[in-house]
Amino acid sequence: WKTRKIRVSGVNIVPMGANNDLPGDVQRLLDNFYGGEGIMGKIQGLQWGEGPRFFEEAIDSENNRFYRKWILDDVIQADLESWDYRDYMLRRLVDLVHMQGFWVKFIRNRGPRIGEDGRIIRLEHIPYRKCRFEYPDDRHDLPQNVYVGDWPFPDPDRLAKYPVFNPADPFRHPVSVGYFNIYSFCRDFVSTPRFLGAFPWLELAGTIAPLLAAYNANASALSLHIESPQAYWDAAEDRIREICKRKGVPYSARMLEEFKDEAMEKFASGVTGRENVGKYMHTTRFWDADANDFQGWTITPIDKKIRDYIESQIKIANKADAAATSGFGLDPVLSNLIMDNKLSSGSEKLYSIKVYNASETAIPDMILCKPLMHYIRANYPGSRTQVGLYRSVVESEQSVSPANRMKENI
Repeated sequence: WKTRKIRVSGVNIVPMGANNDLPGDVQRLLDNFYGGEGIMGKIQGLQWGEGPRFFEEAIDSENNRFYRKWILDDVIQADLESWDYRDYMLRRLVDLVHMQGFWVKFIRNRGPRIGEDGRIIRLEHIPYRKCRFEYPDDRHDLPQNVYVGDWPFPDPDRLAKYPVFNPADPFRHPVSVGYFNIYSFCRDFVSTPRFLGAFPWLELAGTIAPLLAAYNANASALSLHIESPQAYWDAAEDRIREICKRKGVPYSARMLEEFKDEAMEKFASGVTGRENVGKYMHTTRFWDADANDFQGWTITPIDKKIRDYIESQIKIANKADAAATSGFGLDPVLSNLIMDNKLSSGSEKLYSIKVYNASETAIPDMILCKPLMHYIRANYPGSRTQVGLYRSVVESEQSVSPANRMKENI
C-alpha cells in the first residue's frame, strides 16, 4: 500500500494503509488504549506552548548566532484573526501529532475573474480522514489532485475534487488543497504515524483491561472440583424408580440424567459467582461399610495461581506502556504514564522538557506554520514577518526569584 494505487468510486487514488483506512485504525487503536489520547494531549501541549506568535530572524553579532526576534504585526494579526487562525492551527497540530501530516484548503478571492489582484482570503482545516491523493498519471511524478469525501467508503455524488495547492502560483485556482507533512522514510506520497511499529503493543495494551474484567466476572467458573458420592445418585435412582412404579410410568435412564443436571445446577449456584463470595455450604458424610470408608460431597478449590496470572498481565501492561511512549517519541517522565510505580522528580521533568524543546519541536513547528507562511507571502509580498510557536523557557524554582516562585502565586 506504500506505492501502489487502488480504484475507489471510479478514481485511482493513493491508499492510506493496507485497508485504505489508516486514520480510522489509529483512531480505534488510541480509543482502546487507556493512555493514548492522554499522551497525544501532552505532546500537543508541549508543541503548542503559548501558541503562534510573529517574529523576524535576527543575528546576535556578539555570539554569532541566529535567534527569533518576537514582534507585533497589527495588520497581519487583524487579517488572521478575521478567520480564527488559532483554532485552525490547533486542529492542524492535532492531525500532525497523530499522523505526521495534515490537509489544508486554500480559498482565493474572486478578483482574478475580473482581472483584479488575487488574494487568499482564508485557510480551512480538512479532517485527515477525509482526503486522498489522486494517483499521478504518466505525465507527472507527484499527485495533481485531491479527493475530499467520507473515506474509506465515500459517496460518489458527494466526492469533491480539488487541485493540489502550488505555492509558486498561489492564485491560480479558486480553491486548492495542500498536504503538509513530516516525511516518512520510504513513503512516496503520505506519511505514517511515528508509532506505527508500536501498533501491536498498543493493541495488546487495549485488551488487558477487558481480559481482566472478564476474568474477574468468570473467575469462579473453573475454581472448584466437586466430587459427589455414587451412593447419592444410586439412592436418587431408586427413588425415581419407585415414583415411576407408583405412577405407572416406565423408567428411563434420561430421568436420572435430568435429575443430575438439575441437582448440580442448584448445587453450583451456591458456590459460584462473585455474589456468593464469603458464603459456605454444609454437606454430610456417611460410613459405607462395603467400601470401608466415609462417603460424601467433597469440594476442592483449584489453585489457578491467580497472583502469578495477574502479575504477568501487569508486566505485559508495563511493557506495552513503555513501547507506547517510545513509539510516540515522548519521554515517560513527560507522559501521563507511571512506569513501575515510580514518580519522577521535578528535576527529571525539567531536564526532559528542555531536551524535548531542543530536539522535538523545530521540525513540527516548521511544518505546522508552513501554510500560514504561504498565506503571508502571497498576500503580503516583501514582508519579513514569520510565524512560529512561542514557548516560555522553563526554569527550576531555585533559579526563580522568591517572589515569583509558583508556591507564592497560588
